[in-house]
Amino acid sequence: MPTADQRAGVLSKRALVTASHAVERAALAEGAGADTVVFALFQRLPYFEREREVYARIARTAAATVVGMVDSGRPDLPHGVTPVLLRPDEPMAREWSVAVLSPTFGASVVAQDLDEVDPEATTVERARLFRGRWGLRRDEAYAEVVRLRDAMGDRLPPAVRRTVGDVLASVETPAALDIESRSEAALRHVAGKLDRAQARATPPAPTGPAVDPDTGLETLAGLTPWLGDATDTVPLGLVLVAVDDLGAVERRHGTRVRMHTEQNIADLLLDGLRPLDRAVRLGPGEFLVVQPAVAAAELTARSHHLERRLAALHATYPFVDLHPRTTTMLTRRRPLPLHQLRAQLRQVPAVTLWPPNQGSLPLERSGAGAWFR
Repeated sequence: MPTADQRAGVLSKRALVTASHAVERAALAEGAGADTVVFALFQRLPYFEREREVYARIARTAAATVVGMVDSGRPDLPHGVTPVLLRPDEPMAREWSVAVLSPTFGASVVAQDLDEVDPEATTVERARLFRGRWGLRRDEAYAEVVRLRDAMGDRLPPAVRRTVGDVLASVETPAALDIESRSEAALRHVAGKLDRAQARATPPAPTGPAVDPDTGLETLAGLTPWLGDATDTVPLGLVLVAVDDLGAVERRHGTRVRMHTEQNIADLLLDGLRPLDRAVRLGPGEFLVVQPAVAAAELTARSHHLERRLAALHATYPFVDLHPRTTTMLTRRRPLPLHQLRAQLRQVPAVTLWPPNQGSLPLERSGAGAWFR
């Protein structure tokens, strides 16, 4: 997988965080200030909030500080930071970029969200992948400032456009290529070591209310740290599974059989998932599989597979018949649109394998469907 010592190509979120922090600190370095312009694209406001204080400090000294993001209204940004609202469907809305430029110095990060994930990551945010590049090169920073200025057009106030133009015009002397390449090599080395150290760190396993005690599956409350900020940047594939028989199983066969059957269900839900994916118990007889950045066909195939395997559990100890229902959805919405999923599921008949107790026969009907919400 990509690491922080890569300068260009497919980059992890960890790599971009490290590179972005380095570029932002360059804007705060001693001697930077009135002849410096800074452009940054944050995609969504929650990502900016983590860096609010840094950009407040930058804005106090820089000639111009411009921040772009998708938001429903003018966001409350620190004094001196110029907000630019982006349309959700324009290319800049999927971009993570920072550019710092002065007459003698330049540094930049520019990356496009790939809507893809590292399947080995431990959280949705850590799993995000981007394509782009970073560097401590004035010519690249110059080009990025020009590109962003032109793309933002008249969304930039005239006074800010003039200030940016003045700084661009002040870049006259040749870049210090030797210093830039040496500084960049040092940063790649340090960033790579940090990236590998973070990758080796094992997060603690969820405990307590984050885990259902009967199945070992996660609970809905346990998904919150895994999902991260309430943003819509990562698409999620959802499979909602209902097994309405579990109450009857306990009445007829007792608590032990019901618990064993629930464990069988949990094992099937977990089978074949990537390390990044999650299986959740929502309540009695209701389960959810969450898979970031999966194709609709893959999601539907998992739904079909679960229906067949769950309906065939009568052939596995403790040999009880189950009649599962499933439905699917691809969504970017947060919180998860469980009400819509449940409404879909109410229209889906239960799956029956016929004749019962004769092994897996053709599925009578699949209730799976997939679309974006």
